[in-house]
Amino acid sequence: MTRPREWPEWLQWWFGPVNPIRLETFRMLFSVSLLVFMLAWWQHAEEWLTPTGFHPSREALRSFTLVFPPLPRPLLPWFGVVLFGSITALVVGEKTRLMRWLVFLCITYVTCVDPLSSFTLNRLYIASFALLALSAEGAYWNVDGTRPRPRSAWALRMLQATFITQVFTAGICKITWGQWLDDPYILWSQAQGHYKTPLAAWMYQHVPVGMWAWMQYSALSFELLCPLLFVVRALRPIGFLWGFAFFMLIALTMHELIYFSFQLLSFFVLFVDDEILHGIRRRVRRRVRRLMIPLRRWGTEAGR
Repeated sequence: MTRPREWPEWLQWWFGPVNPIRLETFRMLFSVSLLVFMLAWWQHAEEWLTPTGFHPSREALRSFTLVFPPLPRPLLPWFGVVLFGSITALVVGEKTRLMRWLVFLCITYVTCVDPLSSFTLNRLYIASFALLALSAEGAYWNVDGTRPRPRSAWALRMLQATFITQVFTAGICKITWGQWLDDPYILWSQAQGHYKTPLAAWMYQHVPVGMWAWMQYSALSFELLCPLLFVVRALRPIGFLWGFAFFMLIALTMHELIYFSFQLLSFFVLFVDDEILHGIRRRVRRRVRRLMIPLRRWGTEAGR
């Protein structure tokens, strides 16, 4: 078998060993975004996951490969325990090998109970957690927690490609099937009606229409330039700032799209340098230790 260091450079880039810190940080942030999304929609869980709500017939859903039956109402709380428990476990890093698969199965079931009404977010969660689950081969860190075990880069590269493809194709669709190049008021019109938030309503009264056109073409430019901004390392700081402004604009002016913005912002960490993430991890660990000292003292005194 050919040793990794003897592989061609492009194959080494895709499958060679990499530091696990980016995947681990992404797992945590991506799980937090899923937790927030599921908590927001859980208030409708009975209508969504049980026979209480409306569900299209199987005849109406013939174009969908997987359609799962709804849960009996008595099982809904138990499903919630499994769903939120497994997501929380991934956030804090407990039993990650098992929990990745469990979260993947839960979000797949949630999506396929009513695939016609599910969102793009659901499918992106399914694909991403499938990659995370398949890449989970043993512990990422040594016992002392200080030396990361190198991992194959394939899952990291696939997730990076997923983000770039998602954003870039959105821009292509806007100029191919939309009118974003012909009509400077597309964003101005789309942020009204169902999508309008209180901030968007305020902006309609105080922001000139020309500024909306500027924001529209700035957003489209970010989507079309996304591959360049995130592939070229020197341009990534610009990509981070521009992308953050882009997704925050979506989150604040488009009703309920904050969950989509939070989801895609989680992908940014996949492009951050390992050294920066390790520095943040060390600082967080030190602060957690300092916070734990008073709690341990309190526990010792209480046990006396």
